[in-house]
Amino acid sequence: MRTSIYYFLLFVVALISNSQLFAAETFKPGQPEWRYSVRPGDNLIHISRQHLINPDDWRILQRLNQIENPFRIPPGTVLRLPLYLVKQVPAPAEVVLSSGKAGILKADKSIIPVTIGQQLAVGAELVTGEKSKLNIKFADGSVVSMQPNSTLKLDSLSMYSGGGMVDTTLRLQQGRLETEANPEHINGNKMQIITPTAVAAVRGTKFRVSSADTSVTQETLDGKVALIAAGAEVHVDKGFGTKSEGGAPPLPPTLLLPAPATEKLATHLEDIPATFNMPVQAGAVAWTGKISADITFDNIAAESLSQGRQLSFNDLPDGNYYLKLRATDDKGIEGYDAVHEFLLNARPFAPKVSIPALGATVRDASPELSWVQVEQVNEYLLELARDADFKQLLDRRRVTNTAYKVEKNLEPGQYYWRLASMEGADQGPYTVANSFT
Repeated sequence: MRTSIYYFLLFVVALISNSQLFAAETFKPGQPEWRYSVRPGDNLIHISRQHLINPDDWRILQRLNQIENPFRIPPGTVLRLPLYLVKQVPAPAEVVLSSGKAGILKADKSIIPVTIGQQLAVGAELVTGEKSKLNIKFADGSVVSMQPNSTLKLDSLSMYSGGGMVDTTLRLQQGRLETEANPEHINGNKMQIITPTAVAAVRGTKFRVSSADTSVTQETLDGKVALIAAGAEVHVDKGFGTKSEGGAPPLPPTLLLPAPATEKLATHLEDIPATFNMPVQAGAVAWTGKISADITFDNIAAESLSQGRQLSFNDLPDGNYYLKLRATDDKGIEGYDAVHEFLLNARPFAPKVSIPALGATVRDASPELSWVQVEQVNEYLLELARDADFKQLLDRRRVTNTAYKVEKNLEPGQYYWRLASMEGADQGPYTVANSFT
């Protein structure tokens, strides 16, 4: 009898040891897993049938999660499900916005334009050109916005157990991404953005990542991001940014610069290039600006970067616009955005004055005023006044050539005159006030 009990105990010990050994071999620290919250009515058998590749693997879940009764689990219990056991299907990725030159880069370096609603597969390499934008929506609602001159490859798009968890890996070759990840804050959803020298790991947040040469910058606008480079991991909270240079570990997070003050920026511009004088802002060493006719900035009309006190935009048609402005610190980390609305009315361009020269003294009581012809303009509006504000007007008329001789003799003194080009009823901006004596 004692011998039987002895062998029975040996069998139990061996069984426990084998079970522990099996669990140790099966579950390794850091192994990817899905954290599943038990719902009312759930049990291990039901969960395994619904979510596991092999329903019989419920025994593995029982050992891993130390569940005594597989048929009775309190609701709210969080179970660990190793991802290698969980059902997996390709997750959809969809083009939700495309503007400018954006498309799929082929092996021969040709670019195939994309269309709204187009489904993208794993391995697709996407590119954007100047003044271009491409927004991609993923299975968990995450939206990645590719900024101009960017290259992005879809490395992996996985959806586990019918959408219970989404795992997305993107490879940013160059350029900048602006991302809203996991907007529903679903537990377990993951996104990784890999650059040539660093990795940004995300759980649910709004953030930006840029890659240029061997430099990677990351700014967190909401939530938290982990930037990993050279084996070092830095957690970047909301309102902070970091940088990795040359593959080195990321810098300690630094506070993002606030949105620039735009109250004193011009709201009505009459010259090309359209130029804004930057506000004084502590810590700002450069400025980045984008212009769009829509406040969503889905279509970029112009963009500019300046390290001086002025930010200029060339070749911008007349119209109502929005300027999105952000400051950059000495580490190259960009701050929060400010949006400024303005009107540009620079066309038809004002003519260049010829005679008399600015400040000249004229001996003729009825002087001739002349200017340079503006291309495709054959009519001009001329004003002559005694004051620089043109409140004491002496003459105001439309002239169809490039010269006008004052009809009435002028008294000795100082006079001011200016011109505007006309295209039918459309009047361009005036020249600066020109004076003569």
